[in-house]
Amino acid sequence: MSGTMAGKIALVSGSTRGIGRSIAEQLAAEGAAVMVTGRTVAKGEKVVARIREAGGTAEFAALDVTDEDSVRDVIAETVGRFGGLTTLINNAAPTEVVASTIKPLAEYSTEEWNRILTGTLTGNVFWASKYAWPHLASASGASIVNISSGQAIAGFKGFGPYGAAKAGVGALTRTLAVEGAASGIRANTVLVGRVVAGRGDSGHHTGGGRLTRIGNPMDIAYAVAYLASDQAAFVTGSTLTADGGFSINGDAVDDTEKASAGAATG
Repeated sequence: MSGTMAGKIALVSGSTRGIGRSIAEQLAAEGAAVMVTGRTVAKGEKVVARIREAGGTAEFAALDVTDEDSVRDVIAETVGRFGGLTTLINNAAPTEVVASTIKPLAEYSTEEWNRILTGTLTGNVFWASKYAWPHLASASGASIVNISSGQAIAGFKGFGPYGAAKAGVGALTRTLAVEGAASGIRANTVLVGRVVAGRGDSGHHTGGGRLTRIGNPMDIAYAVAYLASDQAAFVTGSTLTADGGFSINGDAVDDTEKASAGAATG
């Protein structure tokens, strides 16, 4: 299959649903061989089947980003199945944990804090990048794309650990870009705004004077596919904000809208 990702080998964490699934399918449509990963085997196999039915190349590996051994083993499995790794998409996040622990920072337990930080930052970005690094360094046109959130740049009531973790994603991206330059590894961030689960056009959001419509997973997939491709060969250490202008709108935002901003990852 030809396209902007032809010849690339991509691992997408958290790609059995939502944004991650759309990213995996779009990268495959652009010609990449894709390792679909997640905790639910049945969902992962369905994504692989859709990719193959569309003429793409994909495999599935069960991945728990909170388990360092799992992260290391899945990267090794990807290299073993496809013969290398050129593209790392760090998309996973413990969204169920985040959604079930919304409260003031002082009320979080250390265990809750650690679960969110590990699933969003430590496992999803640090461990994944650490174990992928030697493979990316030996590849041509290698890149890392990290998925962040509007919560990385604004204070959302009740989401302290998640906001801190997503802010850390951006900081690590810049470090990876600097450290990867000598080996030809690019690293960039996509900062996600308000995204709904559906894959079609979600329509215009008119309440509160929002600038444009609420996003859908393909809006993010297109952005990731660009940054992962050689079309973005001169782009590294950058943050691409894909939020329909939400973060630059000066209107007041209520807590319900804040809670939904950037929380829909794969």
